[in-house]
This record gives sequence, structure tokens and C-alpha cells, in this order.
Amino acid sequence: MGLDPGSVLVSTAGCVLNRAGPFEILEVLGEGSFGTVCVARVINDPLKRRVALKILKGAYITNKKILNRTRDEARLLSRINHPNIVRVEKLMEVNARPIVVMEHVQGVSLDQILYRYRDGLPPAIALEMARQTCIALHVAYQEALGEDGRPMRVIHRDIKPSNVLASIHGEIKVVDFGIAKGEFEGREAQTESVVMGSRPYMAPERLDGLNDSPSVDVYSVGMSLYELLTGRTMNLSINPVNHEAALNRQLSYIQVAGMSPSALEDLRDLIRRMCAYTRDYRPSAIECARELEQLLFAIEPRYRIGLEEFCRTTVLPIYESRQARMPTGDEAAPAGESSEDNAIAEVTGAFARPAPVAPQGARWLPLAGFVGLLALLVGGLGVAAVLKFVRDADGEGEVKLWVPQGAKGRVGDILVPGPGTYALPEGPTTLGVTLADGRQLQCRFDAYDGTAVRFVSDHEISVDDGGAIPCTTPNP
Repeated sequence: MGLDPGSVLVSTAGCVLNRAGPFEILEVLGEGSFGTVCVARVINDPLKRRVALKILKGAYITNKKILNRTRDEARLLSRINHPNIVRVEKLMEVNARPIVVMEHVQGVSLDQILYRYRDGLPPAIALEMARQTCIALHVAYQEALGEDGRPMRVIHRDIKPSNVLASIHGEIKVVDFGIAKGEFEGREAQTESVVMGSRPYMAPERLDGLNDSPSVDVYSVGMSLYELLTGRTMNLSINPVNHEAALNRQLSYIQVAGMSPSALEDLRDLIRRMCAYTRDYRPSAIECARELEQLLFAIEPRYRIGLEEFCRTTVLPIYESRQARMPTGDEAAPAGESSEDNAIAEVTGAFARPAPVAPQGARWLPLAGFVGLLALLVGGLGVAAVLKFVRDADGEGEVKLWVPQGAKGRVGDILVPGPGTYALPEGPTTLGVTLADGRQLQCRFDAYDGTAVRFVSDHEISVDDGGAIPCTTPNP
């Protein structure tokens, strides 16, 4: 699993440089929360194969939990061989930094395609993409076997358009199993029901800390399919009373040319069941795949387009028009920083460009806007102060708080050890949270009697079923 540290160097972009190592870096594909993905060519391969390298960011090389999760993802995917799941070739380590060597998919994510199709993809394409995604999830949970010969029971837990790729050759690939849950030998990370994922693709039970099941992925595929068909992001309530009404209302936006009214209602009903609030009502991934295949053939032939043709005519131009980002070389370490710290600079910082200089007359515009915003803010604070004055200064409200599993919270002197109802002073409130991995967050909201606050990701909250509100990191 190891590699001579001297054979690979790491650039300021977070990627391995093409200096006397086994790879020649061609481009930086992008970065996620924990890692950077680069395209590389294998130097000693006569065919000069291209691979993708997923490299953990420098900020996490001492985070045991993230290290274990990265290694687990590589071990897990190396045991799955299916055309709809990105293939992992091996895991290497350089100076204790995991580097996952993966199949390079020439393609783009579904959210990139949606950017070109604001009103939704051709229905036949959307159904086929969802069908192949469901097959991948079925294989990961039911058919992928560990070394002991038993199913690994892999649950992805973060299915969304950005984690599904369409290749230029007409293949659908599910990627990023970074927070997947599985049962396999050699697992390092503790399997737990962490509230990580992306709203609105996250199933309601994930927010309530229930044990994850394959149905959480089915829910996410249903939400993604709706987006692929309509270009809209479906907003569903985490309140069971309002969930079904919101679902039925938004399903009316689905329209499919060349599909009979009865077949269209079958399609809406399938998504209704996939996105059901109660997980027991959702079909399995393989049942969804079968129904989607039937619905594909319910579209008149003249309205159908094959996935290969679509990828050749649409995905290929998008892929070829991408802005390739090249890694930069090492730079001298600034005073006070070690060379190791400098060598593992963030990708975003490495590619930051200086802002263009505004014309002299235009330089006052941001200042004028800032002054106006400041005046508005002061006015708003004045109104808030008046409202607070007229309220009872000693007033308290019963506030429902859900904190992530394993996390500890505090509001002032009030400890929040877990989900529950707490008596908090009414008004602007800050919930301080220390996550299981040691990160600290400050989440601000207005506390009133009956307010419900939930974490909808590892760094966002939702107040009274509203939109996601980012939490902040305390200043050191």
C-alpha cells in the first residue's frame, strides 16, 4: 500500500507533480470537501493510460476519521466491478497521505448537463440515467461481495446530480462514496448514521438520526430524477404533515411529450413512492429500475433519443469546452510555515486570480453600495431592538434542537447533549456545536416558542423547515 515518498512530489494545487514519479499530471478536475481530483497519465504504461487521482487535502492528513473514511472508500470500490460505478485500481500513500487511483471517466456530472437544460433533460434520457443509477445502487448493496463472500451492503448516502457522471461514450457512473456505509472486512472508519449529505436530496429519516437503509438512496434518486425531468429542485417538507401535499403539488410540473396520460401518472406515482416520507413505502432500487425501463418504452419512439447519441451530441461538446486547469509548481514556503504546509496549499488558493482593477470612477460604486447596505442593516437592527424591547425581557421559548450524532452543543450556559426541547431566551441565538471530528461551528437563528432547528448537513441548519442556513467557524 505504501510508496517511496521521494518518488512523488505534491504541488501547491494539492496534486502530484510530473517529476520523476509514476504519473504525469494533465489537469485538475476539481475539489470536494476533503480531496482534490486530478487527471494523470501513467508514465511507465506503454499505452499511456489516463487515471484519476483523488488526493486528500493537507488540512485533513492528521484527521484520523477522514483518513479512515478515505481508505475505506478505496477498499470498498476496489471490490466492486460494475460499469455504472467508478472503478478504483489501488490505494497508495505518500507521507501518510492517501492517494486513490481511480478510473478516469471522460464525461461531466449531471448537474453540469442540467446547467445547459434549464427546463429539464429529454425525458427518455432522464429516465435512463435514473435507471442506470438505480442498477448501480442495487449492485452496491445486494451483489458486491467482500473478501468473506458476503454482500457488503453498501449505501451511498449522497446521491445527487453532481455525484453521477455521464461519459462521452454513453455510460452512467456513480461516484464519490466518501460517506458511504458498508459492511466489509478491513473497514477502518466506524459505521455510524452521521447526518451528512446534501439537501434537498437527503431522506427525512436521515435528519432524525435513524439507522440508514437502502431506501435513503432511493429517495435521493427520486429527487434527482424530478430535477432531471423538470430542471427544478423539489422542495419537500421535513414535517410529515406537509410532506405529501408539497410532493403532490410539485409532481404536476412533470410533463412528458409522447407519453400517454396514464403512463405519465405512473411516472409521477413512481417518484411519489420513491420520495415518500416513510421509508417503508419506497420501492427497492431494482424495482425502480424495472419500472423506469417500462416507462421508457411508454414514450413514443419519435420522442425517444438513445443515451449514446445524447452523449455524443451533447455531453461530448460540454466535456471538450471545459476549462482545463493545470497544476502549478512548488513555491518557497513563506516565513513561519513549514515546507510541508506550503506544499499542500488549497486548490482554490492556487488558482485564484487577482480581481480586475475597476475604473477610477467605478471604484466608488462598491463603497456606495456598502454604505447603503450598512444603513439598511442599521435600520433593521433598530427595528429588531424595538421589537425586543416590547417583548418581555425575561421571556423564554420552548425550542426543539437536533444536533448531529456524536456532537455536543451549547447555547450560552445551556448544554445541548442531544436532540430535545430546550427552554431558551427568545431572540437572536447562537448554537455552538462541537462535531465528532473536532470541528467547531456557530449556528445563528432566532429563537421563539415552538421554533424547530435541525442540521441538514455537516455545516448547515434549517429553521422551521426553511432553507439551509450555513453555520460559521469560530475565529481562532
